Amino acid sequence: LRYGYHISKNSYFICHDQDVIRSLFERLRNYSGKKDSYPTECGRFSITAVRDLTTGHDSNQPDNKAILPTSSSSQMITFTFSNGGVATMRTSGTEPKIKYYTELCAAPGNSDVAQLKKELDDLVDAIVENFFEPEKNKLQPKPE
Repeated sequence: LRYGYHISKNSYFICHDQDVIRSLFERLRNYSGKKDSYPTECGRFSITAVRDLTTGHDSNQPDNKAILPTSSSSQMITFTFSNGGVATMRTSGTEPKIKYYTELCAAPGNSDVAQLKKELDDLVDAIVENFFEPEKNKLQPKPE
């Protein structure tokens, strides 16, 4: 009640092809066809910030340089959305997986948990469809 409801949804796709993984993340880094042009929206969701810990980019910083440690040997991009959603996409260091971690932080007083879950589900669906593109990239979903 004091800080607002926080809900999360995490999963992954299996991909054994490193070229596909590299291409997927490079497309997000060059979204409008220009270098370092990250997406500004995902489906109906507006993106307010991007932090890329592979390249060291962080649009929340005055100089666009990430404060957190970076590593060019792994892929990791975090998107912040205007609805309070945050999504991190990253590769696994030990398995052929592209993982995603999503969270929706609602404003205090917004206690309609069913609506919040639907909003997060819709955000995840948009990320899967627009950023992962599982059919095009032949990604295997997490086995149920």
